Amino acid sequence: MTIFLTGDRGVGKSTALRRALKGCGMGIGGFMTDFGDTRYEENKSLWLLPWGDTPDFSRGEVCARLGPGGRQVFPEVFDRLGAELLRRAGEDPACGLILMDELGFLESEAGIFRAAVLDILTGPKPVLGVVRQGMGVWGDAPFGEVWTVTEENRDAIPSRLRLLLSPLTPQDFQSLEIP
Repeated sequence: MTIFLTGDRGVGKSTALRRALKGCGMGIGGFMTDFGDTRYEENKSLWLLPWGDTPDFSRGEVCARLGPGGRQVFPEVFDRLGAELLRRAGEDPACGLILMDELGFLESEAGIFRAAVLDILTGPKPVLGVVRQGMGVWGDAPFGEVWTVTEENRDAIPSRLRLLLSPLTPQDFQSLEIP
């Protein structure tokens, strides 16, 4: 299973992903990006972090700075930290799901990282992620299903994802209505 969420900036793609995975009880690996405390400042630092319910900035690194003068991207952070997080998730037998939040245009110069993403996408583990609308440098990647998140459907996405992630138990079969 490989599912990526896409949609307009700020529509709630990452929030839907986090809500779907909260308390899922499955080993999760991969990465997330977060602006942290700089999200409302003029110069914003985008952090690349290990996946977690709560961002742990002590374990991440700034992968880009965005401001009125343009953007400064640090592809070496994607190539070193991002590729390592994906490699660890792929090799860890306790990791049952790999997260990629978010892929976009910033990784265009990070060849090692892009290769690691493609290795994971063609590997055996299920993947959930967020990809920038239009997909940028990722246009040919094997993303599986791509769901567009909108203001109208964003509240339903977490429960839809939870259903796909949790196998049905015998009690679930008893409560299913068959038409």
